[in-house]
Amino acid sequence: MKFTFGNFSREVDNMDVAVVKSYEKSLEDFYKRVAAIDMKKNASGIYSDICQAGEAMMDGFFGQNSAREMFGESQSVRKVMEAVCGLNSFMNDVSGVVDSMRRLGA
Repeated sequence: MKFTFGNFSREVDNMDVAVVKSYEKSLEDFYKRVAAIDMKKNASGIYSDICQAGEAMMDGFFGQNSAREMFGESQSVRKVMEAVCGLNSFMNDVSGVVDSMRRLGA
């Protein structure tokens, strides 16, 4: 299957155990970085930290410079969160497996 976000596109087998483990690790690292953000900072500092966490997640999962390819020079929390949520939906889409199981009568 192909994950697409804007002009960014990669083939990703969201049913491959190694790929799912890599995704889970990247997502866990993202959660940890976001949880560690000092919420007493000014808004721009918080937004910057969230963007950095999202960029690290994308580079960690898709490979170095993937975040730059996805986001360019943008530092938009909205854009980063759309990518994180979109990837989460993509990775959790098991409809193909469910359909195959139904065809088998399960």
